[in-house]
Order: sequence, then C-alpha cells, then structure tokens
Amino acid sequence: MILEDAILKRIILSALILPLFFLAACGKELSNEEVLQNLTTRSASLQSYHQLVSLKTTTDKEALTNTSESTEQYSVSDASIFPEKKTSYGKRINKKTDQPTEKLEIYITEDVGYIQTDDGTLTQLATPDIPLRSLEIYPLETFIQLAKIVAENGDMVRKGDAYVLTFKGKGETINKEINALFESFPSEQTTYDIRIILDAKSFYLESMTYTSVVSLPDQKTTVTQQLNGEFDLYDSVRLDKDVPVLPAFDVPSELSDSSLMK
Repeated sequence: MILEDAILKRIILSALILPLFFLAACGKELSNEEVLQNLTTRSASLQSYHQLVSLKTTTDKEALTNTSESTEQYSVSDASIFPEKKTSYGKRINKKTDQPTEKLEIYITEDVGYIQTDDGTLTQLATPDIPLRSLEIYPLETFIQLAKIVAENGDMVRKGDAYVLTFKGKGETINKEINALFESFPSEQTTYDIRIILDAKSFYLESMTYTSVVSLPDQKTTVTQQLNGEFDLYDSVRLDKDVPVLPAFDVPSELSDSSLMK
C-alpha cells in the first residue's frame, strides 16, 4: 500500500509539473534575433495592411542679421496596401511654408497608377512606381529594416504585450546605416531619437516615432526631421471595387494645428 501511494504521488506530481514546463516553454523570452526574424517572416506574407505615415522637415537657419529663419515641409499619407494584388490606394497631403496645401488621391494597380488632385485633375501614369512611392512615403519594408537597425544599435525590451525598440543619441554605425536606408547625405553631427513598437503576439509593427537633428555649424543651420507611422488592419483591409471610392481625408490634429496649415 505504501508503494502504491508513493507511485500515485509521483504520477500526481508529474501531472502538475508537466503543464508548468509547457507554460515556461511557451512564455520563454525570445532573443532579439528571434523577434526580428518573426517580424520579417510574418510581414513577408501579408495580403493587406493599412499605414498612416507623416514626414516633417524643419530647417532653422541663422540669418546675417542674427535672426532665425525657419521653413517647414510636411507630408502625411493614409494608405491601404495589398502586396499580393500589387494594388494600393489612399490619400496624401503635402504642405510647404508659404505655399498652398496639395491634396492627392492615389490609386495603383500592377500596371498603372492614377493621381487625382483636389481640383479634380486626374493623371494616369504608365508605371505605378512613382505614385506608389508618393502614396507610401516609405514602404513597410523600410520601417522593418529600421527596426533591425535600432535593435542592433539600441535597446529592445518586452513591455506587456509589446516589444519596445529604442535608440537615443549619436553613433557612427547607426548613422551610416540610417543614411544608407533613407538614401540621405550623412552628417557626423546627427542626433537620433527613435522608438518602435512591435506587437508581442503577432510580431507586426504597430507604430514608430523617429526624430533626427542635424547640426551644420558652418552653415549656421539645423535640420530636424520627424517621421511617424501607425500600422494596423493586417490582412483585414478589404478591396471591394476595382477603383474604390476613397473616403474623406481627415487632417491629423498635429497638421491642422501647425503653422503649415495657416
């Protein structure tokens, strides 16, 4: 009887321990490399997604009279992307200091692209490449590559249901990699402040904020670039018509409140 009781206790103990091992394996901390690999793999097979991207460049220059001159250039894009169908549509707003706001509706297929301005002028382009670049500002692949650069040069931590990637400061390596990614002219006097959020369950990119400040003392100029993005509706965007009727473009509050809109 004692032997049977001992065996029974072992069976019960094993039954309790096995689920604990299973839960530990499922909840194990992933390495940065594993997280980035999941991000790449999951994003490679997307059928559709939605992105809202804004890009603002501010140039501050000290004039000969010791006064500061500031100019701004702003673009915001609201795009629905269908990679497998090679189809995209959405809206874009462009604004420069002392110039009228430009509003565009863009629709792209595998073979052709359409751009319609807010005065109703519709332009058909023989290749979709140019309107696609205009619609996206930057493609999702660029933001994924930026996440890899930040993870390799900065920090990645798990916070609740998200992975948070951050970099703040200067760095020769990250400076070269970012300038190669964005095809921009490198400057050693560049300071970065980058924050990228990945969903810890799906490994999809959720949002990002990017600020770079380039100081050019010889020219008494400072150039600040702010790039923000929100990404959602992964494999959930529907394309019901060949040429969709685009909804009204709601101007983001940060743009409507900006001096650019005045």
